[in-house]
Amino acid sequence: MVRFMRAGAVQLLIKWRANMKTFRRVALVGAGVILALGAVATGTVFAQGVAFITDVKGEASVGNGKAALMAEVAKGARISCAKECQIGVMYLISGKEFTLKGPGDFVVGEAEVAAKIGPPPKVRETQWKVSAQTVNQAAQTSNASIRMRSVGINSSSPKREEKQADERLLYPVETGVASLQPPFRWASNNARGPFDFELKTSAAPARTIYKAKSGDTALKLPNSVKLYADTEYSWAVKYAGAEIGSSTFKTLSAAAMELAQKRRPADKAAFSDWLMYGLTLREVGATQDASDVFGKLAKDRPDLPELARLAQPT
Repeated sequence: MVRFMRAGAVQLLIKWRANMKTFRRVALVGAGVILALGAVATGTVFAQGVAFITDVKGEASVGNGKAALMAEVAKGARISCAKECQIGVMYLISGKEFTLKGPGDFVVGEAEVAAKIGPPPKVRETQWKVSAQTVNQAAQTSNASIRMRSVGINSSSPKREEKQADERLLYPVETGVASLQPPFRWASNNARGPFDFELKTSAAPARTIYKAKSGDTALKLPNSVKLYADTEYSWAVKYAGAEIGSSTFKTLSAAAMELAQKRRPADKAAFSDWLMYGLTLREVGATQDASDVFGKLAKDRPDLPELARLAQPT
């Protein structure tokens, strides 16, 4: 009887161990599925690209898909450029930009783009270095807006435009700024005011730094007012005792401000330089300044709908 009970216990233990192994395998597979689904849902791409697209003019394709601004390009990707086509490809590590002109077929290598058919690409050394994460986030933001429009959802409805015409603060609003002398702007139905402007420190206890009356919807701080790097401030504007709006902003760190000022392109710089400057501003946290840059680019290049979305407030 005791032998029988022991034998039964051993068999139960064997079955239990077998079931636990099966359970572990199922759990691991399930975890892998969850991670994969999470990656799809969040747009995470585990295959690292070596470059990304900085300009598209005309008909161009990458692999089996249409070439899109800021799309990441992997090593070995094939780019086809139709007649009258031009596409820019910049490498993430080196900052080198290759300009491809059609008609032609090109292959993306580890550090350069080679022509298989057509003229060889033009190479340009640049100062730009942005993270792949910043490029991917910008690409996801712009592509999401394009998909919304493709299914009939207009992200800039007339109602939104009408609301934006109301009295409100324009700049800086809940953003990082790359200057210790930022310009202040607001909208009002009473364009000539007079307005009551007040600037304070955000850290408790709040301290008033500057107060003034303005006869315009913009104000520049006098040189005697000193702001500090990496510091949060609050500001408010009133008209006839009624508040138009109040908001906060934060000056960037000294290193980030130096980078933003150093990387600012000349007015007549190439399109891709201004695109990269906008991405750099996003990366350091100057989101409103970045939106302004993308807004200007969108007016110059209405053929690239990605820019209009990037120009919208984040």
